[in-house]
Amino acid sequence: MKRSDDRLRFLYGLMIIAALAVIINIGFVTIGKVHLRSNTSLDNYVSSVSYVDEDIFASRGVIYDCQGTVIAQDVQTYDIICYLDPERLSSGDQIAYVDNPSYAAEVLAPILNMESKDIYDILVSNTGLYQIELGANGRNLTKEQRDQIKAIEGLNGIDFRNSYERYYPYGSSFCPQLVGFAKSDNSGKLIGRLGVEEYLDDELSGTDGFHSYQTDKNGYTLPGMYDKTIEAVNGYDVYLTLDVSIQEALNTAIETTLEYKEASRVWASVVEIKTGKILAWGQYPTFDPNNITTDDVQVNFGAQLAYEPGSVMKSIIYSAAMDMGVYDNAYFDSSPYCYTASTGRTYGGYGQLGCINNVDNKDWGMIPLDYGLIYSSNVATATLLSQYVGIDGYENYLHRYHLYEKVNSDGISEVTGLTNYGNSPVDDITATYGQGSSTTMLQLLQAYTAIFGDGEMIKPYIIDKIVDPNTDTVVYKGSRKVVDNPISADCAKQMQDLLRRVVSDPEGTCRHYKAKNVEVMGKTGTSEIPMGGEYSEDENIISCMLGFPYEDPQYMVYFAYVTPTTLYHNYDIKPIPDLIDRIALLENISFDENGNSLKYIEEFDMPKLLSKRIDEAEKILEDMDLEVIVIGDGSNVTGQYPEQSSKVYSGHKVFLLSDGKNITIPDFTGWSRKEVINYWNLSKLSIVMDGFGVAYSQSIAPYSTVDPSVNITISFREINYSEPSEQIAEIQEENDE
Repeated sequence: MKRSDDRLRFLYGLMIIAALAVIINIGFVTIGKVHLRSNTSLDNYVSSVSYVDEDIFASRGVIYDCQGTVIAQDVQTYDIICYLDPERLSSGDQIAYVDNPSYAAEVLAPILNMESKDIYDILVSNTGLYQIELGANGRNLTKEQRDQIKAIEGLNGIDFRNSYERYYPYGSSFCPQLVGFAKSDNSGKLIGRLGVEEYLDDELSGTDGFHSYQTDKNGYTLPGMYDKTIEAVNGYDVYLTLDVSIQEALNTAIETTLEYKEASRVWASVVEIKTGKILAWGQYPTFDPNNITTDDVQVNFGAQLAYEPGSVMKSIIYSAAMDMGVYDNAYFDSSPYCYTASTGRTYGGYGQLGCINNVDNKDWGMIPLDYGLIYSSNVATATLLSQYVGIDGYENYLHRYHLYEKVNSDGISEVTGLTNYGNSPVDDITATYGQGSSTTMLQLLQAYTAIFGDGEMIKPYIIDKIVDPNTDTVVYKGSRKVVDNPISADCAKQMQDLLRRVVSDPEGTCRHYKAKNVEVMGKTGTSEIPMGGEYSEDENIISCMLGFPYEDPQYMVYFAYVTPTTLYHNYDIKPIPDLIDRIALLENISFDENGNSLKYIEEFDMPKLLSKRIDEAEKILEDMDLEVIVIGDGSNVTGQYPEQSSKVYSGHKVFLLSDGKNITIPDFTGWSRKEVINYWNLSKLSIVMDGFGVAYSQSIAPYSTVDPSVNITISFREINYSEPSEQIAEIQEENDE
């Protein structure tokens, strides 16, 4: 015991002596101007000693889609530094400053995309400074640019500082209006400028650190000089509700519409009805956040463009009549509806103020009110307003649907639109079929969650979760938010039945939007565009609001575009039904054995399966009509997807990770990209995905036991979504051969 005490005293003594040596060394450096250990005179160095404070920028958080695909991330870049002080110390015979500005300007200009004269002027006009930068073109250089410069012979006094630039792998194709972009400020720090990047700038930015240290006049430090570093804390990662696969499908529909319909503008979105998750959001024109100037940024049409929505609004007054209990599908006269005024408010009858006509002046005679919506009759909604719902009643439902109000979804910049309701009889009537008052796509999406759902109106949102990557802690979780209950569940079901007929009826205005593999309900709209106090005679806005599958509504698509005026605007709109079929396949909505019609889908809450035996878990899932994929050859469940309490639908794939080390890969043929991603995330195998669409080949044969470190390449290809089962069967036959 005594020997141990002596040893401890000896060690403490050594530590005290070492500390005193450091203190004495610092004293000699700062006061005596001598570096004690090397006995070097520091008089020439310390005569101009200064303290330097440098920011250490935190890495900006990564933005992912809902499946963990990178949407935005920092990439390593380099800032060029030019040393100008001839007294800068050199290593050996190497000149450590820019000794030939003319030569430097000449060789740097083509690499930096600058004029040599501009570089030369910067170099010579800053003579006397220790170091300078070369402005925006000298920042965020690629590794290739840096290596080019470093390889130039005879170029002296050039160095580089690590920097970062924001990179968007999908460029203009992943709704930059929502995601936004980040650019460096004058200090080199990335700042969010638009969308999620701006809205969550504080969360993404993290906390910067700093490096404070003592240098001589040449920028060098010696041991013993002051040096303190506070490390940066990297920003939070953000997961969006947006889905790369569905976004890519929406982009395809937008691009095809531009060609099919000679459209000058397009905007569209896909939303999960029961949760409000925005799965895709797109428009044309758009911009590339990787190569952007201020002039490139387009208004976000889906939230910042208020327009007259057209007949898509007719569902509002129909649902109001049904919810009030006054709707009876009675016959009405579909001939022109003329109106007068009573105390300045609309009143049905033959008077002097004017008449309301159906599109193209159609007159079907006496028809049931159901057919008023199926045929999209303006006279039908005028009749509902004056004889069933009433002026105040309709105004009440406009408020209950929160139209002409901001939605306030996750920082999405928006406008409210403008209501002219209540100003005059004609404004009251035209508001029932979407003219005279303006709304946004975002407002319409929110309103229709009640109609396609169970009467609850759900706020659309795009932030799924925010994660602290330093601790792997979820600091924010997006959730379903009920905004209001404008109609009852029974009313919503009654509306869904009628909107299904708008698509399925041979004369329904939405009949051309019928998809092949899933039953759709919906409503079309045609809007006139105000120009200079009049409506344009050259262009219209064509739109549709579609929900599917009818049996159990899960998804809604809103699609609008500006196109030359024609009587056949709702014909030949194949890109939109193709989009619906593609979403149905991507989301694995069940098809019958022929792949031609939708099975009835049941919804379940995913049970907790962790720590259960595999056979026990399979037994629990047996009655849910799910396809269970077991990963590994173990006996117990160590991971599951979907997670506990998540919604799962009959026919979907469920993944169970076992405690076994040997993994036999499945046959991925016909799997959607989303399904492969779910398998990948749980298995942790090294999977490389090539292309979009459905899987058609894999680099390692199905049912092989794989080494987790070996890359498995799975190739995808586009298919005709109107015939998915036949084409998948062909792919399987090709693979068998």
